[in-house]
Amino acid sequence: MTSACKPSLVRTIQGFTLLEIMVSLSIVAIVFVSLFKMQSSSILLAGYGKFHSTAPFLARQTITRIERDLEDDANPSGDFGDSFPGYQWSARISEYQTYDSAIIPESAAKRLKRVEIEIVRGENQFTLSTWRYLIDG
Repeated sequence: MTSACKPSLVRTIQGFTLLEIMVSLSIVAIVFVSLFKMQSSSILLAGYGKFHSTAPFLARQTITRIERDLEDDANPSGDFGDSFPGYQWSARISEYQTYDSAIIPESAAKRLKRVEIEIVRGENQFTLSTWRYLIDG
């Protein structure tokens, strides 16, 4: 008899089954998809945060720029050129419509202007609304 026939000397090869490999790859795939989705959300939130920190600054700058033309009830609009590419603005200037003569006289109410500045970039939108009183001179 040869030694190859003895069951105690036969080597058994241990390894992973196909099912175990498929389960582990599925777990790894789920983890990677979750990580990529989280990274994508972080990038979107960073863009959203950048817009909402820049837009108020641009709105105040625009109000300062158009303040001298408030007597015209025009609705100017424009962009910020190469300084802030993709950002656009539009303004709505209107008079104080309803007033109580006990609180504010009609002549003063005609000098009171409502200014709405809207800053837009892509799908993001920011609106700043304020009142300005025109002083003669």
